[in-house]
Amino acid sequence: MVVALGALALLVGAAAGTWWWMGRALFEPGTVEQVLAERGETLEVPPGQRADASSWQVAPGVQLHHVAVGQGRDLVVVHGGPGLPPAAPWRAAVLASDTLRWHFYDQRGCGASSRPLIHAPPGGTWQAMQAVEARLGLAAQLADLERIRRLLGQERLTLVGHSFGALVAALYAAEWPERVRALVLVAPAPLVTMPAGDGDLFTQVRARLDPEGQRALEAWMKHTFDFPSRLQEDEARLAEHFADFGPLYAQAVQRERPEALLPGSGAPGGWLSLGLYLSLGRHHDWSAWLRRVRAPTLVIHGAEDLQPRTATARVVQALPHARLVELSGSGHFPFEEQPEAFAATLRAFLAEVEH
Repeated sequence: MVVALGALALLVGAAAGTWWWMGRALFEPGTVEQVLAERGETLEVPPGQRADASSWQVAPGVQLHHVAVGQGRDLVVVHGGPGLPPAAPWRAAVLASDTLRWHFYDQRGCGASSRPLIHAPPGGTWQAMQAVEARLGLAAQLADLERIRRLLGQERLTLVGHSFGALVAALYAAEWPERVRALVLVAPAPLVTMPAGDGDLFTQVRARLDPEGQRALEAWMKHTFDFPSRLQEDEARLAEHFADFGPLYAQAVQRERPEALLPGSGAPGGWLSLGLYLSLGRHHDWSAWLRRVRAPTLVIHGAEDLQPRTATARVVQALPHARLVELSGSGHFPFEEQPEAFAATLRAFLAEVEH
């Protein structure tokens, strides 16, 4: 299941106490190191950590839960959601574990990793929004990926990003183009530009729900994007709310594909999901920035995904060295639904990159 992606209604408080709709993304590509320096943070990681450890310390007070599968070339998996790590390593990863070493990690703010925020940050709504985005938004996630690269001792990473994680992986490859060897984007969230058009997950899910489900989705969305109210909640309540989208997504998928496989997830993130929404804003266009990506890129689309192929194709068009492969008989989770075909496609691409 996935947590919703789509048009985001951002509310900002004025000094006079009135509210208005805001569209600006709080994340600005190309500023990660600058933003960290302004906060007194660095990209350094504590020395002496093992690549195969079950926990990585990437910053003071931030531990990332980690599982390594297989042996051989290192692959770092960036999970989606936002804020929904897989409950277990992918079936395709186990099949391809003889020559590939898969690193699965729970992003900060979800799963078994540290949750930097438990209670609402102090201050007014605008100050709280900035604090949440700073601790858990895209800049923090990209910084953690760079710290993982240093911890693994890799000159260049091979990244496998799924859904929202594909956007994170692509933004990392644009932020530090020289540090990515190859990029695999699986069912990538079409958020290179927002609004996302026909790729908006809310639109796709709503169209496949019965009237009762549509009413439930509308209530969930209204609750989600009432940011002043959400900023008064704690991590547990927020995580429970974001998890409530899962059954709606499952209903939408299984009304169309009763046989669809919906893998389980780890513990969802609360403040993390909110922070990433704030990073995205209602309107942005990162297509010019993603032209910086140098790495050869494979984009995998499940032929039966709710996300239309046209939306995935827009992601391919935004990346200079990308090509699209469609897997039949698969939806949003091809590594679980068609693990053999997924593993074979991935192996062939990586073998080509090697040469």
